[in-house]
Amino acid sequence: MEDHVRSDFDYAGFGARLGEAIFPEKVTTFATRTGVAQPTLSKYLKGAGTSPRLDIAAHLARATGVTLEWLVWGRGDGPEGADLIRVPRYAVELAAGDGRWNEARQWVEDVPYTPQFLRRVLNRSSAAGLSVLEARGDSMFPTIHDGALVLVDEAQQRITDGIFAFVLDGDARLKRFRRSMSGLTIISDNPAYPAEEIDTSQLSALQIIGQVLWVSHAL
Repeated sequence: MEDHVRSDFDYAGFGARLGEAIFPEKVTTFATRTGVAQPTLSKYLKGAGTSPRLDIAAHLARATGVTLEWLVWGRGDGPEGADLIRVPRYAVELAAGDGRWNEARQWVEDVPYTPQFLRRVLNRSSAAGLSVLEARGDSMFPTIHDGALVLVDEAQQRITDGIFAFVLDGDARLKRFRRSMSGLTIISDNPAYPAEEIDTSQLSALQIIGQVLWVSHAL
């Protein structure tokens, strides 16, 4: 089945909603059940500029139990017919430069999630403190793919072990944190990128955006 690209298609929104509708079923299992090739599903989930034909989109909607209108446009009934909770998505790149995340952020769109998803995956009942950011680059591959959307908890400002969005030296980044006796180790999951050591005296220069709670695709 061939795909074609439409410049006005909401690739990121479609990918996020498809991932939400598939969850908790594994992508590999869903691909086998629906007969849609896993590499094709992966492109949809990553919002990688590939849109499905109408018949494929309808097939995916039927297989996940959502309406075609919701899957493609985010309107109508989503999983379990629930009212959608919308989480703001921001252009994280604008946090670079002067590094003032709160002042520099720019709203892009609201990404819809269901109450069931927030409760089941995040143990949340609302979108308070949550934001959606887009990952760029391959430094966190295979955990986070280039172009993936990540859900960030901005209320989590305490440095702990985990993946965080942060600003350092004017750059907005997504990396894994590991506390150490001397300070903090900043780790890329891609072994091609070396770890960085931040001593305690440098921690004040680190601006935490929030902890990453969920990635838009898990392959």
